[in-house]
Amino acid sequence: MGPERKRIIVHIDMNSYFASVEQASDPKLRGKPIAVGGGIGKRTVVATASYEARALGVKTGMSTWEALKICPKLIVVAGDMEKYSYTSREIIKIFRKYTDCVEVFSIDEAFLDITGTADRFGGAKALCTAIKDEIKEMFRLTCSAGIASNKLVAKLASSLQKPDGLVEVTEDELPQILEFLPIEELCGVGRKLKKHLNAMGIMTCSDLGRYPLHKLIKRFGKVCGIHLSNMGKGIDHSPVDPKNNIRDAKSVSHSYTLPRNETDPEEVKNYLLQLCEQVGRRARKDGYKGRVVRIFIRYGDFSGFGRQKNTGEYVDDGLEIYKHCLTILTPALRAFPSPSKMERGRRVERAGGEDSVRLVGVALTSLIKDTDQVSFIEAEEDKKKVLHTVDKINDRYGEFTVTRASIMHNKLQQKTGMIPRVN
Repeated sequence: MGPERKRIIVHIDMNSYFASVEQASDPKLRGKPIAVGGGIGKRTVVATASYEARALGVKTGMSTWEALKICPKLIVVAGDMEKYSYTSREIIKIFRKYTDCVEVFSIDEAFLDITGTADRFGGAKALCTAIKDEIKEMFRLTCSAGIASNKLVAKLASSLQKPDGLVEVTEDELPQILEFLPIEELCGVGRKLKKHLNAMGIMTCSDLGRYPLHKLIKRFGKVCGIHLSNMGKGIDHSPVDPKNNIRDAKSVSHSYTLPRNETDPEEVKNYLLQLCEQVGRRARKDGYKGRVVRIFIRYGDFSGFGRQKNTGEYVDDGLEIYKHCLTILTPALRAFPSPSKMERGRRVERAGGEDSVRLVGVALTSLIKDTDQVSFIEAEEDKKKVLHTVDKINDRYGEFTVTRASIMHNKLQQKTGMIPRVN
């Protein structure tokens, strides 16, 4: 048996995806600063900004109101997930012309293992150029591609030249790239982990790679310590997993019509918490995490209230989803139980002189496929284990067999039992 063939992994990341799709579909938006979001209210956020808008200081996650202050000429476009999802599916079809081994990582990025097919197309760079050209010709969209021997470095490579970049990082070039690269540039290093590593004097990837392994193991445990040390050296053995393509998820959501119109804010929060737990459970079951939470309230007169929030990190824990939802729920319930409420910044008299809630909904969007990476923060890993254990018990013995004490006996449980699934 000969030596094992060296892997060739590609990471493709669509550039400013939502905004670029809008510009491609509407010629009047091309070359102009645009932001895709949920409106122009102070509590709506920029989901994606075009590169023209980014050059003027508009950033993803910024409130739309703040973005308009920075860039008064900013064109705010309502998001259209059906359009983005359709385009994403068509782009994935292009990837599969060049390899069967495609892992959809999120709606706008994917990993491709081209180890066995690169030679057919003239090599890795020629293959990636062909993909980029086909996407540009069919959709007027650009993407950045990174080529490396593993997923971690391929994703890093795709971020080095944006937009419309093509970067191959060889094993000889890798140490120089990692030498001064900030640790947060590595996939899997979020804000919390960055804070912990910085406190240990680890600022760059090379700092992490050179840090004594026994100290990392002492701080993060054996599995996490070894994994962190490997990340700092650019080592990643995880395979490109086509099974991650089973479901094309745009969001994970639940909504519930209350048995009667509810005027008690605390009771509405109980319903919301239960729904958030269901959303988190479904996300974990399907292997997803999301970065944007959205709530929807329908009132007794059938008017509605909707808000969304960028959490700043990917979450799948119902309690964490609930905490973020609470920060945007308050305006919807501020006037309870008076016959008026705060809506779009003004007082609106309720039809029939009653202010009540008849439906509550929550959604987790901006999904990413969770590769079940081990958390490097002990408390986070412990929480993950607890959630996994609770999920197993509820799978075996029925929904809500184990739940949070604060909602164990709420009215939703007493009156309806299991919340109906919303697809």
